[in-house]
Amino acid sequence: MRPLSLFLVMLCLSILVYSQQDQKYFEGSLVYKISVQPKFDNISAKDVHKMIAKGDLYTVTTKDGNYRETTEFVDSYTILKDKKTYFKFRKLDTLYYMEYSSDTSRATSHKTDSNFRIGNYPCKMLAIQSANVAKRYYYTPSLHVNPELSKDNTIDHWNLYNQETNGGIYLWSHIDYNFTAETDSCIRVEEKKVDDRLFDLPALPQKIFTASQLYSPAHYPGNSGAWLKYLQTNLDGNLALKYVKISKDQAEASQQVVVEFVVSEDGSVNNLHVVNKQEVNSHLAEEAMRVIRDSPRWVPAMFFGEKITTSVKQPVTFAVKR
Repeated sequence: MRPLSLFLVMLCLSILVYSQQDQKYFEGSLVYKISVQPKFDNISAKDVHKMIAKGDLYTVTTKDGNYRETTEFVDSYTILKDKKTYFKFRKLDTLYYMEYSSDTSRATSHKTDSNFRIGNYPCKMLAIQSANVAKRYYYTPSLHVNPELSKDNTIDHWNLYNQETNGGIYLWSHIDYNFTAETDSCIRVEEKKVDDRLFDLPALPQKIFTASQLYSPAHYPGNSGAWLKYLQTNLDGNLALKYVKISKDQAEASQQVVVEFVVSEDGSVNNLHVVNKQEVNSHLAEEAMRVIRDSPRWVPAMFFGEKITTSVKQPVTFAVKR
């Protein structure tokens, strides 16, 4: 029986090797339609698209573990041999990058064997939950990439996704952030040969990607002392003397008016209102709004080199001394 056993073992190994060599992995492009639903009234859909660096359309091209992703605001390159993802934002002349191992956040996953159909493709569902983001994917086993090529890529838990789906390509996804919900719907699948030159990186200075360094809040123009100087020059000091009361046992007193307003992409100030209206004198509240309304144009907030409209809370203090 031993020669027959050996023959059966060799036959199984041959079938396994043939199966692996004959495995057909997806090569080509997918185009997604992106829609967003902001969760706050002071954030527009237009600004959310800039904050997630995705416009209305999102194209992904893949070959042999490499990815090129293109949106209105960024080109990103996931390069297998470098074990990095690079980002070229449209309005920044630097190539930012993240190491495959850079995402150390924890995540849990849940998948279902229930069958769904998206277009002509049978799909299954996978959910991935991390501390700040919940994602739900509908992926198809009919189109897949080699999951082994992404096993080291922790960015956005891509290794977990490919492990759980066996490299299945998602055709619909829903991502729930704390500021918006995003839905990606695949509108075109194109299997084709991809030229390796598509993954060539732009010849630009490289710098590690840090999201906080690529965001700047709206602020009054000038150095750190410019805002205080503007207030000292333009506030009506007589109002503080008239409406800020000093108790007998105090040497000084103050009232702080907190004004919330919108700074548009062009730096203009709009939609002013006093947050703590019930706590301050109405005359001081009006004066604080007047000074901010009459101020020079502010520097708008920036995300990844793109100007966005955002809200600002600015305190204005009225102080008196004996």
